[in-house]
Amino acid sequence: MEHIAAIMMLVGCTQGNVECRELPAPAIGFETVDECRELLQPAISEAKGANEVVHGKCTEVDPALFIEDATIVWKIAPSGQLDVQVTFDDPARPVMVAEKAGRSTVLSK
Repeated sequence: MEHIAAIMMLVGCTQGNVECRELPAPAIGFETVDECRELLQPAISEAKGANEVVHGKCTEVDPALFIEDATIVWKIAPSGQLDVQVTFDDPARPVMVAEKAGRSTVLSK
């Protein structure tokens, strides 16, 4: 499995920055931030056909943490810049359930 060092976020807006939604990026993740940045402007240009305004940003992620569940939060700042934050959720620890009736232990997430 290749490591992922960056993600690309594309957001398309109509009517200025009022109605915005996520757009599909050309790839889920990139091995380097530079690879992501090389493809960012072409991806923005391609998305502009169906959207009045397109914002894009490459965001670094820790490759060691990328296999965990992540939450990506974005917003358009008052300056018009796309702000992207990636946080990694703590993996759920297995819960041990014991029963007195003689059954074997069950692990559950």
